[in-house]
Amino acid sequence: MFTFSDLSLTWIDGIIIFSIGLFVFFFTYLLYPPLIKWIKKRGWIGYDIHKKSRTPTPESGGLGITIALIIGSILIGIFYSELWMEVLVFIITIIFAGVIGFIDDRKQFSSKKKIILLIITGLPVFIFNLPFIGWISVKSPTLPILGQLRLNVIYPLVLPFIVLILTNTVNMLEGYNGEGSGTTSIATFFLIIAAILTQSGEGVIFGVIILGAGLAFYLFNKFPAKVFPGDVGTLTTGAAIAMLGILGSLEVAMILVMLPQIFNSFYVIASVRGFKESHTVKIKDISMDEEDFIHASLEHGAPLTLPRLILASGKLNEKNLVNNIMALSGISGIFAVFATQWVLPIDEPNYALSFSIFALGGILYFIIVKKFPRIFGITIIMTILMIIALILVYILDIFIVKQPLNWLYSGILGIIVLIIWYGITILYFNRSIKKNQKKI
Repeated sequence: MFTFSDLSLTWIDGIIIFSIGLFVFFFTYLLYPPLIKWIKKRGWIGYDIHKKSRTPTPESGGLGITIALIIGSILIGIFYSELWMEVLVFIITIIFAGVIGFIDDRKQFSSKKKIILLIITGLPVFIFNLPFIGWISVKSPTLPILGQLRLNVIYPLVLPFIVLILTNTVNMLEGYNGEGSGTTSIATFFLIIAAILTQSGEGVIFGVIILGAGLAFYLFNKFPAKVFPGDVGTLTTGAAIAMLGILGSLEVAMILVMLPQIFNSFYVIASVRGFKESHTVKIKDISMDEEDFIHASLEHGAPLTLPRLILASGKLNEKNLVNNIMALSGISGIFAVFATQWVLPIDEPNYALSFSIFALGGILYFIIVKKFPRIFGITIIMTILMIIALILVYILDIFIVKQPLNWLYSGILGIIVLIIWYGITILYFNRSIKKNQKKI
């Protein structure tokens, strides 16, 4: 990671970085009208399944995000030549993800093929981080309270799987107008804040181009959507956020801001018992009524998803459902900023800043929960999991790292915790359904 001091950043650089982000935003915004027309001519049309009218809508609109991120990356390399290697790895990863997503939009890979291809997408960051190549340098993640982990051998092997997980989670929390683009834009915004607090130069610089492209696309993708991202959009965005977390040493913040996507993915995988494409799942997680209201499915065997969990408290129209999911992303962002306070350099603690962040974050949390009360229970489940995860990591750092043979025990313990967490979620879902039925 290049810190602010490594790049000798000043207030002038702040203006330059902001201008790059602004340029990417306007470039993307101006790109979409002609791109949407071009997509229509190509006949790449999907149907809005969450509207009674099933409105035909251009898909594979994520092509614009891919192009914008490449342009933005080149600008970063021009203004900050120290980052050319990171820029090159970022661009290669984005292109790989975009190509896989674009082909998948046309031919639909099987789940196994897609997983293999997305692991390959993560190989550039692994290969160029190898000591004998040394294009980039990725250090072990720094965790709250525990500090930097001693996983110098293991962590580089995990990098391709981080890209795999992030691309898949973004892809799986997509399907409603503005859902994917809105949540990832919020996540990127909070990642930039975390990068500023930790003085991660790469985090801020790459973050602004991802946010610029994502926000511009959101304006065309929000309800009622004028264009769908397709897999080319979701996989590219997921890969970009993964690279932002890796290059900017923002792994913890990245995991926390992406909790809604991660939760949704785990719920789906656990409930359908494996990796399956959505079109192969016969029983759907939601149902629609004649007035375009969305209900949680009550069918036995219906997959558990984050939208279904939110809808357990009652029906919502598509716009309000997406707003609830975006609100949950805002809560996750607050958690990420809170956690960042425990990874700051301990030799120069700024108690006033920490207090201000906790106070402002707490106020923002209560405002969001008050406006969107049905996500309160989910935020409690998220908090419990984070506390348990921190305890597990502490055990890992104290005992497991020193005794490598005990990795098996830690894995078993982690699986047990996930099963318990899934069970708690099922109980919460059933309780919400019964409560809503009594209300009706």
